[in-house]
Amino acid sequence: MEAARRSRRHLVDPARRRGDQPLRGQARLLAPEDTTGEVMTRKRRRKTEYPLIAYVVALIIVPVSKILARCEFRGLDRLPDGPYILVANHVTKLDPLLMIRFVWEARRMPHFMAKASLFKLPIVGWVLSDSGQIPVDRHGHGGASVESAAKWLAKGQTVQIYPEGTLTRDPDLWPMKGKSGAVRLAQEANVPIVPVGQWGAQEILPPYGKGLHIFPRKRFTVQIGEPIPAERFANLHTGAEFAEATADVMAAITAEVETLRGPKPIEAAGDTK
Repeated sequence: MEAARRSRRHLVDPARRRGDQPLRGQARLLAPEDTTGEVMTRKRRRKTEYPLIAYVVALIIVPVSKILARCEFRGLDRLPDGPYILVANHVTKLDPLLMIRFVWEARRMPHFMAKASLFKLPIVGWVLSDSGQIPVDRHGHGGASVESAAKWLAKGQTVQIYPEGTLTRDPDLWPMKGKSGAVRLAQEANVPIVPVGQWGAQEILPPYGKGLHIFPRKRFTVQIGEPIPAERFANLHTGAEFAEATADVMAAITAEVETLRGPKPIEAAGDTK
């Protein structure tokens, strides 16, 4: 037990334990790499307690992500201190792994909404369940998943959603038209939505591809946008109002992607169905 406690303290912030000394070994792999735009206040670097399985996952994913890509996280100082919904574009199946690295650097442990079939896989399903991830039945009405997500938000946690619901099918990998689930959840939980643009994972694992391209080492960048306040979603009632708010959220995500890629071509400006 004592060894486990020491391990958990080490995972939270290896730099804090060593002061200004150079990091070595596992501490170096777990330390922040490039947090452009972040003001690393004591509040942001605070120790947070998570399920033990979360530390085990971080011990695996953080070093692996550093091997796969040079990660840059811009605008961490924009993240709210309270609960929020993180929404991002979805380019490749590798996105969740690198996004886990991102939220670990932000000192949060998000609860991803993932397809229910993953929870039935040996070991993977157990890890997902024990770390508080949220199964989504794509063939159901989604009420149970929304309820689970709302409970985590009520506890001050973070929920991550890919509003497109699947990998983008846009030929140039721009965000597609989004689904209204994130907006409806924001209204129910009365929390802000934080739009995020991410780019670079597709160079490691192409969309719908199976082969990894690890060398040379690629760059993965996350650009965090300004939070959309909960008040924006408070008085939505009709389907048209939810659709408009969802379009605004997707536009905010696209704007952050544009900061990484450049302006979206006019001919690609329409939503991809």
